[in-house]
Amino acid sequence: MSIDSFIDVPLIISAIAAILVIALLITIKLRNTGKVSFIFFLMAGIILVGSLYCYYEEQYIYFVFATILTQVVLFPYLIFKAFDNPKKREEKRAAKRNAEIAASRDNDMVSKEVIAQIEEKNQKLINTNKDLISKLSTFFSSDNSMENFLEYCNDLITERVTADGCVILIADDYDNTLAVKSFKGAFPPPYKLPDDLPHKPIRVETNLRFAQFQLKNNIFGDIFTAGEPVLIADSIKDPRVYQNGPEEFLRCGSYIFVPLKQKETVVGLIALARKPEKEPFTKADFDSAVILTDAISTTMKPLYSFLEYAEHAELSKDGSIATKYQKDLLPPKLPVIAGLQIGCFSNPVENVCGDFYDIIVSRRDKVSFVMSDVAGKGMNSLIVMIMIRAILRLAVNTNQTAATILSWANRGICLDSSKIDHFASVALINYNATTKEAEIATCGNNPVFVYTASDKSLKQISVPTEPMGVTKDTVYKDEVIHLNSGDILVTCTDGLLESLNENGVQYSIDNLKKVIIKNCNSAAKDITNRVKDDLKKYCGIAQQYDDQSLLVIKIQ
Repeated sequence: MSIDSFIDVPLIISAIAAILVIALLITIKLRNTGKVSFIFFLMAGIILVGSLYCYYEEQYIYFVFATILTQVVLFPYLIFKAFDNPKKREEKRAAKRNAEIAASRDNDMVSKEVIAQIEEKNQKLINTNKDLISKLSTFFSSDNSMENFLEYCNDLITERVTADGCVILIADDYDNTLAVKSFKGAFPPPYKLPDDLPHKPIRVETNLRFAQFQLKNNIFGDIFTAGEPVLIADSIKDPRVYQNGPEEFLRCGSYIFVPLKQKETVVGLIALARKPEKEPFTKADFDSAVILTDAISTTMKPLYSFLEYAEHAELSKDGSIATKYQKDLLPPKLPVIAGLQIGCFSNPVENVCGDFYDIIVSRRDKVSFVMSDVAGKGMNSLIVMIMIRAILRLAVNTNQTAATILSWANRGICLDSSKIDHFASVALINYNATTKEAEIATCGNNPVFVYTASDKSLKQISVPTEPMGVTKDTVYKDEVIHLNSGDILVTCTDGLLESLNENGVQYSIDNLKKVIIKNCNSAAKDITNRVKDDLKKYCGIAQQYDDQSLLVIKIQ
């Protein structure tokens, strides 16, 4: 037997040895006990594959090829290791580490510089806020607090940014416009001037001082709407700036526009200008303008709050005084009139003071009933109320009809030249106790209803007309009706009919009619109490915005 017969044994031993080598290499790698090159894994893998292939195919030449291949793989690695310079390699690694450390230090320095800049900016903002808040207290007691404050801010920001002119605009939410509230210095208009405006400095300045701008299609409105600050260093190259030249004072230079914000809401705009012959605004100027505008925005908030509180307090004070006098104008008690039952109530809403009623016994056979609703609130409505009451109390003592008396009162109110609103709705009923006839005239929206006992029907006999105080030539009409026992006259103000429930639905004429018809056999006082209770139940806890008044007259 030849020794070649045992060739399979060394092949198997070689394969097992390769497996053990791979296992040991993996163990070293996992335990990190030494550095293992990928070359060793590759060599062991080639021997393992070559040994197993030769064993199964019985072509032993492949084992020789596998051995040669492992040597080819190993030689480059051995050559590299033989001529490697560990010292030089370590120097390269050290240089790389030093470069990384230097870069890290540079980044730290940059970060520190950025942080320092942010801290400096915040400190400037804090200091500016302190100065403005300290100065703000001096404006609380002035008559034109906001105007004076804006003038001060205009001077401050113009000086700090070294601008030639400054305009401060405040938004008007009602008109949806920007209105100029403060104007200083030379500010060449960056918007198109009206075609008919002469190009003279005084005329152009006046136009800007009292200008109002829409929130689009002009540079002020567009920047306000966008809500971001803008630096225009060269207005010639910026299409948003309109060149009104060729006059020298109209030549545009550089501009800064910074919105005034309350939290996220833009409430106004500060615009700064520098003449074209001077150096344009810089980034530093722009940053200063933004810081100052932020400070002004922050300071404006407490001033707004103070002015709102002061206005509310003044209105509340006026309203309280007016309400007190309004109660004094109402009859202290209802007169006892033969053949009549009278019931009434008035629910005043705080600080409104618009309704009043009156019962005037001018003659034995004539009684006048008045139900009035004066527009406005507080002292304004009280003044008009006193005027109307005085005129009617004088006029009902004449033989004139109800319509003529209302016309006289209307003419007297219209001749008043004061600036307060003097509009009112009035229902006047002249009742003749002898003939049981009622002469009725109305102006405005106060309705008059009549309940007829014979057919148990309730209908409105008044027609809405022009209110008192609109024009002195208004003509009113009389409505004369004959009343019988059990009939009922009812008049009220629109505040009662327009009272809202919790769902926002009005009380309306229909509900009033139902209560009156249901209680038609009751006394006049009881009818008014039933209406009052029904109204209270209907409205619940819903807030009301107008006085509620009712007058019931029942014929016995």
